[in-house]
Amino acid sequence: MASQSILIITIPPLTGGVPDKARILANHLRDLGHDVTVAHFATLSDYADLVVPSWQSISGKQPGIRDGSCFDDFPCVSVGCRFPELEFTYYSSTPRWRELIEKYDRHIVITGTVLTAHMIAKMKLPHLVWCASTMLEDRIDRRRATPFLRRLFDRLFVSPILRNMEKTVLNGNGRFMGVSNYTRRMLIAAGGNADKVSVTPIPIDLNRFQIPDTAAKPGVIGFAGRPEDGRKNLPLLFEAVKLLRDQGHDISLNLTGDPSPSLRNEIERLGLTNHVAWTGWLEQDDLPAFYQDLDVFVIPSFQEGLNIAGLQAMASGVPVVSTRCGGPEDYVIDNETGFLVGFTATDMANTIGEIIDDRSLRDQLGVNARRLVETHYSHDHFKNCLADAWQDVWGDRPDAGSP
Repeated sequence: MASQSILIITIPPLTGGVPDKARILANHLRDLGHDVTVAHFATLSDYADLVVPSWQSISGKQPGIRDGSCFDDFPCVSVGCRFPELEFTYYSSTPRWRELIEKYDRHIVITGTVLTAHMIAKMKLPHLVWCASTMLEDRIDRRRATPFLRRLFDRLFVSPILRNMEKTVLNGNGRFMGVSNYTRRMLIAAGGNADKVSVTPIPIDLNRFQIPDTAAKPGVIGFAGRPEDGRKNLPLLFEAVKLLRDQGHDISLNLTGDPSPSLRNEIERLGLTNHVAWTGWLEQDDLPAFYQDLDVFVIPSFQEGLNIAGLQAMASGVPVVSTRCGGPEDYVIDNETGFLVGFTATDMANTIGEIIDDRSLRDQLGVNARRLVETHYSHDHFKNCLADAWQDVWGDRPDAGSP
C-alpha cells in the first residue's frame, strides 16, 4: 500500500499509559513510512490558554488551536473548547475538529475510554480505536474520590451525557482494539459489536526492560503509576506494608511519583514514613533501574484496563501481586507469574510475604513472568494484532510500500 497521512487523536500527550500507547503507535507507523500527526483535546489544567471556561465566557475569548510537537518530534495539534469544566465538551464535534480531521487519509484514536473517538464517530468516517475501558468502569472509582456535590453533579448530569456519547461511538464506524480481554468484555457489555472488538495489548520494549544480573534485595516491593488516581487504591498497599512489618518482615516500599497530602498523611498515620520512598517523576530511561531494584511489584487497584507497569516489571523478572481489577488478570497467573488477591490488606500482605520468604519461588515466578511477556506482549505480537484490525477497517495492511 502507499504511504498515508495518519491523524492520531488522543488525550494530552503528557504522562500515563495512554501517551505511552500513542508514542508506541506513532513510532511504529512512521517506521512503516507513514506521515503521522498527533492531535489532542486541550484540558483546562494543562492548556488554560486554549480553552474558555464558564467564568471567561462573557469576555469574548475564543477557544484556541495550536501547532506544536510531542514525543520528541511528531507534529502535534492542541484543540481547545468551551466550558472544559463539564468534560464532555472535550469530545464534542466542533468545526475545528472537523476541519482538522478532514485533512488526513486515515484516523486512529488512542484513548483510555472510547469517548475521545466521539468527534470522528459523528463524522461517520472509518477509524480504529485503541482503548482500555468503558466510561463507567474508568469513572466510578475516580468519582468516589471527589467531593459530594461534584460527585452528585457528575452522576446526574455529566455522566449521562458521556454515556450517550459512548453509545454513539460504539454504534459508529469504529473498529475497537482493547488492551486486554477485560477491556473487550466491557466494551461488548456496554453495547459494542463483538465482531468489531479485538484485543491488542500494549507491547513492551524487551531490550529496555530486562532481568538484572544481580539478585534483587529481599523485601523491596514497588508500585509505579499516578498516585493521585483514585483507581490505584494505594491505601490498601500501605495497609499491607504495615501488616508485613508488624509480622516481622523487613519491608520497604518504593513508588514512582510524589505523594498527595492525603497519601502522605496516611503513611504517617501507619508509621511508615521511614519505610516508604518516592522517586518523583521518572523519565522513560530511568524506569528499568526502578523495576530491577524490586523484589515484588504490587498492583492494588480497583480497576485497570491493562496496567503497563505490571508488564514492565514482569519483563524485568519481577513477580506481580495484583488485585482482581481487570487487565492484570490476563498476565498475573497464580503460582506462575505472581498471584491475584482480594481487596483486603491481609490477603495482600500474606501473599507478598509468601513470595519474599520463598526465594526459589520468587525467582521462578520472575523467570516465568519474563517468558510470558516475551510470548504475548512482544512488538511482533502487537504488529500482527494491529495489522489484522487495520485490514478490517481499510482492506489493506499498514506496511507502507510504493505508491
